[in-house]
Amino acid sequence: MTIKNRSEVFKIAFSAFFADLGYQSAVASFPIVFVLIFGAPFYMYGIAEALNYGLGTLMSYIGGIAGDKYGRKRIVILGNSLIILVSLMGFARDYIQALLFFMLGWWFRNFRSPPRRAMMAEVTSPDERAEAFGILHSIDIAGALLSITILTLVLYFRLSLLSYLPFTALPLVISTILVSIVKAGHLQNNGSSKAKVTVTNKRVFWGIIISTFFFGYSQYSFGFPILTTTEITGKEYLGIISYGIFLAGSSLFGYLFGISKFRELRALAFLGYLLSAFVSLGFAFISGYGITSLYTLSFLMGIAVASAETFEPTVISKLTNEQAYGSAMGYLSAGRSVGIFLGNTIMGFLYQLSYSYAYVFAFFTSLIAFLIILVVTRK
Repeated sequence: MTIKNRSEVFKIAFSAFFADLGYQSAVASFPIVFVLIFGAPFYMYGIAEALNYGLGTLMSYIGGIAGDKYGRKRIVILGNSLIILVSLMGFARDYIQALLFFMLGWWFRNFRSPPRRAMMAEVTSPDERAEAFGILHSIDIAGALLSITILTLVLYFRLSLLSYLPFTALPLVISTILVSIVKAGHLQNNGSSKAKVTVTNKRVFWGIIISTFFFGYSQYSFGFPILTTTEITGKEYLGIISYGIFLAGSSLFGYLFGISKFRELRALAFLGYLLSAFVSLGFAFISGYGITSLYTLSFLMGIAVASAETFEPTVISKLTNEQAYGSAMGYLSAGRSVGIFLGNTIMGFLYQLSYSYAYVFAFFTSLIAFLIILVVTRK
């Protein structure tokens, strides 16, 4: 490992590990709680996920700016401590209450994400960042994978899902403690306005922001494949396993991408956006072949998301000034979230008609993201 400030990198990464160990059970449970336990229709689920992920747009953007202005570490601690609201979904008595608990906790998760990425950029040099963000993503998703393994066992043994969810608060508390001891994130802009983002290559910077907007369209909540797998197999725990396989692919390749010598923009385009497009097409047309096809597609989607999560923030951090890392990451998160807001709404209505229609829509939007990167990187 070549990273000099490795202890701080690992504190941030393991804070992410425990955060995912807590809230990912809630993420995977939400479609089951919302649709299968409380009986909400698919189109309502699409609207709910649009509210969860899409209105996180505003929270991501605000969090990035607030981190630059008031101190990144302070904002990360605030946001991280309030993710615990997702665990209260276990006390919900209808789908509206379930939505409110999950939505508020998820918004604060978005609120802390850009300043946390900025903290990682702050403790590393530009040539270390691909590896650092790869480590962050890999350890982060490893926590998510463990969370999903536990959730799968809960469902397999037919334990009460709603009774289990409040216990997911404990790792979220550990996550907040870890991030509070990171020796970074104090840098702030003491002026009356947000830090000015200075961009060295505006064509590439805005190309990535726009392309991640379209990628967000295609990055439907993985709750849709969970529901597809559950519908086809008739077993809830098999649907949850598909999410675990997705996370396993994402964790493994997040690390591999981080230590690779790939050209970042080409890897983002081909191994992120284009791969995601064809995986969505696969969900549309070969899901009916059974569990093997569903699990293979889930793993490949994990690879695509790992590429985006590793190479997008790496490129953005190299194009912007240190004082505005948080704001720049806020732009990145906001671009993705706007697409997710609109995409999940459309996906929900299309899914009500046929899951194939929903996934074909995701194919085309991810393909547009791929083409945008090709255009902005042309000499």
